[in-house]
Amino acid sequence: MTSKTIYVSTIIDTFNYGTVMQAVATRDVLSAYGGPVFIDYYRPQWTPEGHKAMCLERPGNPLANRLRYLITSSNWNWQRRMFREFLERELDLCEVGPYLEGGEFDPNAVYCVGSDQTWNFIDNEGLDPVYFLTNVSDEHKKIAFSASFGRTSLGEEEAELTRRALAGFDAISVRESSSVAILRSLGLDGVALKDPVLLCDPGLWRRLAGGVSRATAPYVLVYRLNENESILGYAKTLAEEMGYELRLVTFSPRQSLHAGHGIHAVMQPSPSEWLALFRDAAYVVTDSFHGTCFSLAFERPMTVFDPPQYSVRLTDVLRDFGLSDREVPCDANPESVDVHTRDVDWSSVGALKARFACEARDFLDGCVGEGASRD
Repeated sequence: MTSKTIYVSTIIDTFNYGTVMQAVATRDVLSAYGGPVFIDYYRPQWTPEGHKAMCLERPGNPLANRLRYLITSSNWNWQRRMFREFLERELDLCEVGPYLEGGEFDPNAVYCVGSDQTWNFIDNEGLDPVYFLTNVSDEHKKIAFSASFGRTSLGEEEAELTRRALAGFDAISVRESSSVAILRSLGLDGVALKDPVLLCDPGLWRRLAGGVSRATAPYVLVYRLNENESILGYAKTLAEEMGYELRLVTFSPRQSLHAGHGIHAVMQPSPSEWLALFRDAAYVVTDSFHGTCFSLAFERPMTVFDPPQYSVRLTDVLRDFGLSDREVPCDANPESVDVHTRDVDWSSVGALKARFACEARDFLDGCVGEGASRD
């Protein structure tokens, strides 16, 4: 196989474990086909200046906004530094300039979008040129690898802009089955692949978590991205029934302080520590897409609460693994949830992971060139 450079446009700017892990997994999968280089792009709202403006310009009392900014900025900067150090250690990065403003591009390289919600029109505040490779000529090879719209339908204006932007792609794969329907409605072809965290070498996660000591006692892990008391109420009851400790990932001192009696708050663990929390958990309760994916990756039984928005990706991945019965509404009465009483057929899950990884290799073999064997 002739090695080639693969320039990857994916989300790396949010302080989110799933975001950085999908980027590392994308690197792992694409490395069989060449040298992945990631575009070092921060959307305006995720820069220090953008964060400051977002805090100070929000509706309400200007003095209260300034005080909130001063209180939260230290933790925000610490989070940014922690995730940035991880990304710089794991990924080869390149300047974003040509992708934002135009310029010269290597005609022998492959240009790849994805994974993650690169095509989420709402979160990106419109059609983002970096995430659609709009400044890369259609004469270059452009592909999408497990990209996501984050929703089941597009508005009329968004649909037309998206159709034009993707018309020049050589091959498109998306992360959710529902996104294939969106592509078809635009007159475009595409296939559904899983998130790269479920397609990469399974040993990657154990290697990254390898420096973290294993837990000495069983625990129920809560990883939630939304303030949902139903999740915490259910997890507390579950931990009490099992006689296990309850661990809650928190993102600020305030969240840790208000975690509640009997809950072990784990504030902003490092990416390796976060992986180890899933590796060692006896049970996982989450409303996170990647929280669900890493429960599958480490084969940990889970109960999945719907988030307030973007639940389609959770619904799709659970259905694809035959685990739809582990999803519950976000406002479910904790006392009525009995998901934990049902076993997971991990042999079936393992077989599906192997099948989905094979489908990803077939897609990339077809549009990039045959990859190196992993046998």
